[in-house]
Amino acid sequence: MLKPYSFLLLLVPGFLFSQTKVSVITQHNDLYRTGWNNKETILNHSNVASSKFTCIGTLAVDDEVYAQPLLLQQATIGSYTGSVLYVATVNNSIYAFNADDVSSAAALWHVNLNPAGQRAPAIEDLKDPQRGRPCGGNYRDFSGRFGIVGTPVIDTLSKTLFVSTKTIDNNGQFYAYINAIDIRTGQHRPGSPKLITAQSNGNGDGSVNGIIRYDAKYQNQRPALLLYNNTIYVASASYCDWGPYHGWILGYDAATLNLSYSFNATPNGWAGGIWMAGQGISVGDDGNLYVVTGNGTTGADNNNMLGGRSESLIKLTPQLTMLDWFTPSNYEYLDIVDLDYGSDGVLIVPNSSTTVSGSKEGISYVVDYNNMGRLKPNNSQVKDTLEFNPARVGYVHVHGSPVYAKLSTGEFVYAWAESFKIRQFTYDRSNGIFSNSFKQGNRNLDYGMPGAMLSLSSNNDDTASAIVWACFPTSGNANNQVRPGSIAAYRANDVSAGELWSSDIHRRDSLGNFAKFNSPTIANGKVFVPTFSNAVKVYGIGCNGSLDNIEYDNGTGLKGEYFTNSNSSSGYPNAANFVRLDNNVNFNWGTGNAAEGISNDIFKVRWTGSIKSPTSDNYTIYITASDGVRLWINNAMLMDSWSDKNTTTHSANIFLEKGREYDIRIEYYSNAASSSCILQWSAPGICKQVIPSFQLFAKSVNCNSNGSGLLAEYYSNVQPAAPFPINPTITKLEPQVNFNWGGASPQGISNDLFKAVFKGYVQSLDSGSYTFYLTADDGVRLWINNQLLIDKWIDQAATEYAVTVTLPKCTRNSIRIEFYENGGDAVCRLEWRGPLFARQVVPAFRLFTEADPSAGNDDFIIYPNPNRIQNLTVQLRNGFQLGDELVLYDILGRKLNQVRISSTSQGSTWQLPLRLPAGVYTLRLLSGGKTFSKKFVVL
Repeated sequence: MLKPYSFLLLLVPGFLFSQTKVSVITQHNDLYRTGWNNKETILNHSNVASSKFTCIGTLAVDDEVYAQPLLLQQATIGSYTGSVLYVATVNNSIYAFNADDVSSAAALWHVNLNPAGQRAPAIEDLKDPQRGRPCGGNYRDFSGRFGIVGTPVIDTLSKTLFVSTKTIDNNGQFYAYINAIDIRTGQHRPGSPKLITAQSNGNGDGSVNGIIRYDAKYQNQRPALLLYNNTIYVASASYCDWGPYHGWILGYDAATLNLSYSFNATPNGWAGGIWMAGQGISVGDDGNLYVVTGNGTTGADNNNMLGGRSESLIKLTPQLTMLDWFTPSNYEYLDIVDLDYGSDGVLIVPNSSTTVSGSKEGISYVVDYNNMGRLKPNNSQVKDTLEFNPARVGYVHVHGSPVYAKLSTGEFVYAWAESFKIRQFTYDRSNGIFSNSFKQGNRNLDYGMPGAMLSLSSNNDDTASAIVWACFPTSGNANNQVRPGSIAAYRANDVSAGELWSSDIHRRDSLGNFAKFNSPTIANGKVFVPTFSNAVKVYGIGCNGSLDNIEYDNGTGLKGEYFTNSNSSSGYPNAANFVRLDNNVNFNWGTGNAAEGISNDIFKVRWTGSIKSPTSDNYTIYITASDGVRLWINNAMLMDSWSDKNTTTHSANIFLEKGREYDIRIEYYSNAASSSCILQWSAPGICKQVIPSFQLFAKSVNCNSNGSGLLAEYYSNVQPAAPFPINPTITKLEPQVNFNWGGASPQGISNDLFKAVFKGYVQSLDSGSYTFYLTADDGVRLWINNQLLIDKWIDQAATEYAVTVTLPKCTRNSIRIEFYENGGDAVCRLEWRGPLFARQVVPAFRLFTEADPSAGNDDFIIYPNPNRIQNLTVQLRNGFQLGDELVLYDILGRKLNQVRISSTSQGSTWQLPLRLPAGVYTLRLLSGGKTFSKKFVVL
């Protein structure tokens, strides 16, 4: 039997010779899941520094990247032979990129694996008439689609990439597939894709007549795939314990994709999901497989499965027969309080039987896989424990598995738990345990999930080249929301010595959005970092002598106008179908659509704004595009290639003066097949690169904005389920909705059990899509233009919700936010992102308490609608007059109430208290000889 590490050496000759490039063909580098590339001959402590090390490439893809990028050296694609980076996205797309020259930002090939009539599912698709939605409708672990989330694996002998996909059809039916893709062409191998189906005997959750069937709707294929002994192993868990689901492992023959073996962790129970924060199944020197299971049924009997084997480290044969296990003695507690033991995978110390696997308690168990001990009081069989967050409560989880390196100064294991610092433990091979002392870093992560995802690189055991690479959320909790990310480099021999380098030092190195549970890939002098910004960022040694001498601007991108079903021979329509701020022009759309509502073929894009250069030099401007493209700078046409063609790189030279702003316009069309458009530049001392967002400036419309905030009404001592009182405790003008009261409250309001209403108008700028982000602890509702868009009237920790609406330019749009605080912390924050500006707290000058008197908005408005609070706001643009009448009717037209306005002190708004049962009602206003009528709903 081959050892796992030897197995990888045979497949990857680069591990044998330091002068040969290396490959990374499986998650965390090898079957021990060490995360260690020990043949990195370029990167070291001296050149991973801010003056030399920088972002050298941005490889654009069509969606978020949950899977670790893989790299194969000496691959051949068409006329190219060299290192190839393979990237999978949640849109079920696979990309192949030139990894030797990342300035070649166009893909070598790109395929989308969605079968005809199917697409990658998104979180809104997770629903069931009987079982509702995961997390009670509050599931946010994915932010959008989740087609491919488990890291693929590459077989170098057959030149095949194996990947698991998930799809949904127009009838809401879910499918899961195992795919075998030719790494040279992106095309399916014979027999691919194979529909994933399996069953096991048992009376557990979801069983029918003693049979449990694999259900693609409920099974979340999160762990990386394993290739071992010509078998592809696919494991899965769930979405927020939504089911029926079980911890499945399925083994497929790599040659035929026929199902060979299967394992169900809870055949007579429920759950036992195998998710391991994306970690792959590990293989020991004994040739057996090792996984960790999460919450669910766990039998106390040490002789058989009984109900199941959740919360356990499990040993399986390659045929998926369970041989042994370790179950922590407090497994019932872990299950009750959702502290999965299986929150990370199994690290096996190479050439030993020592396993390290952790939990949401912030600790990792050190277990000898030759003496696992099953279930024993006080965990007497555990050889050691590693504590990666001493708090032991709250956000202390260990995710993504620790990593390992053997250096000249010793053998070390590293992990970075939530809300804490990176820790380094020393392994004592003589007794299979760790020394009591440890080293820890200086940076403390923000409170929240998921901690840092780690990888390692070194030139054999040389400490001067040994680096721990850590990806983590720069701020905030990245579990239920997309957060900005960072990558930092630490000395592997001493993580307490501070950071060698960080992407936070210079904005040129900004990572983008953090990719949860996803480790960087280090190979051949480059660091490939997956992101949720639809790109892989590539870091390496820059081509300039001193990068610190270059000064950068503060731009944010260009205005992108997208036109659907618009062919190359016609002119540009007067109005775009979709407008947004594009941080840069760097798109590999493939056969997908370029923007929301835009056709996959026969579309146009126009980017406009201005460009600044950081130096005064002769620049070469490059545009790589499929089909037609034109470029103007300061109204001078530099490129004109307006015809159908395969992907082609065009170039033009121009002198740019440092700090001067030059107008730029790019026009592009796609006729058919794959679509791409990439704008780059180079100059003396500046490598060929995608023109960064901070050198691009979008020009927005000029709207008169002199707002001062929203009207806020605060109510003390009100139960969440109770209606809003007629009269607020305090009324005031709030410049912004940006509050983190902690355990306190607004001045003069009860610390707990209070409510708030923020109401008025928010003014748009450019026409297009606006995304509003509302973060709340506890309940919150949002209306825009009297439409209820967010309704989360529940107790919850600080949770972010987002909704996108289309708004016309320079208009005041009615907005209403309702909020309640039950107990504990209190948070309410309103942010937005517009067509031409980045995400920000909605500023006071865009918020108004009155409608724009000159605009063409509806003269008569009532809100909230639908109504839950039993108070109705009635608004008349020109103001109420003495003697105006409000008449209320039910759905049958029966008059229920009539109010005559006896003064004009109310101005343009009137508060009308209601005490009505649920139903549809009509409110009629008679004012100045005119009659206005509106329907509204009481819930």
